[in-house]
Amino acid sequence: MVAYDFTPSFIYPIRLIVEAKAYLPTSHNNKGKVGISVVRNAVGVLKDVNENFFSYNQDTYKFKRFNYTYAIFSLCRFTEDAQRYAIAHQIFLIQYYFNPLFEGIKKLILEINSEDLFAKQDIELKKLRKVVRAYLQDKNGGNMKEIEELFSPKGQQILKELKEELDKIGGSYFGLLNGEYPIHLISEKPLTKISKDEISAKVRVHDAKYVSLEFHNDDSEPCKLFFELPEAIVEIFSEIWGDKRKIAETKRKHINYITLTGIIDGIRRNIMIKLDEEWLNNYLMKIRMKHKAKHHSINNYSKPH
Repeated sequence: MVAYDFTPSFIYPIRLIVEAKAYLPTSHNNKGKVGISVVRNAVGVLKDVNENFFSYNQDTYKFKRFNYTYAIFSLCRFTEDAQRYAIAHQIFLIQYYFNPLFEGIKKLILEINSEDLFAKQDIELKKLRKVVRAYLQDKNGGNMKEIEELFSPKGQQILKELKEELDKIGGSYFGLLNGEYPIHLISEKPLTKISKDEISAKVRVHDAKYVSLEFHNDDSEPCKLFFELPEAIVEIFSEIWGDKRKIAETKRKHINYITLTGIIDGIRRNIMIKLDEEWLNNYLMKIRMKHKAKHHSINNYSKPH
């Protein structure tokens, strides 16, 4: 669980409940996808914590309330049912399946499932998590003695490679797409030397898989951010935001934007990134073309020769 360090007036402090998934391609009968059962569980947890309060004595209720939200971060994809159910119940889905900066990380994490990575079998899970997190977060490599006690030489090598892949991500920022849907934007280098509060970015949709934003900082150095949206979410928001854009055009308002929050040059900043107006329709068009090509390929394969 994480908490936002700034709370606007007239609302309770915000807390985000985070769940992370990295399924194998053959697991859970969904070819490695996160299914609707995971989202249903998230809805139940969110309902429980938002309705919970504590009574301290018979006459007085003392409780500190929070606005809880829930996000599922996944290295694999989500089923269409899971995506639509999540939107209906305000569960946010963050996907890294196609993101190029996560390609090496995804492959290495799938290898961790192998049994010969550990030096012994009776490892306490709590201790294992603590040691691995410390190792991955420490710029100096963490406590290698503990790593050697827990992991086999093969396991140590995979952890080393995983840390190298994680270190390739220099910038991590959270944004709100069109003021409504949270996204995670990552980059090879941290954003620097950006004095403007509003930036116009060129949007590229890569094979209906992920999106890159490209712009320049004050020194004309290129900046590139990556993110992706699950397919059903693209379809739903293309319809919703398309209707809003028709209304906005009469008022000359620009609704395609990302409000980005993160540390830039040592200071927490909030900046607005303006997007090309047709990027979402382009995303949706490529998704539909991909499905059409896949369907055509399946039909040709199934025909008798």
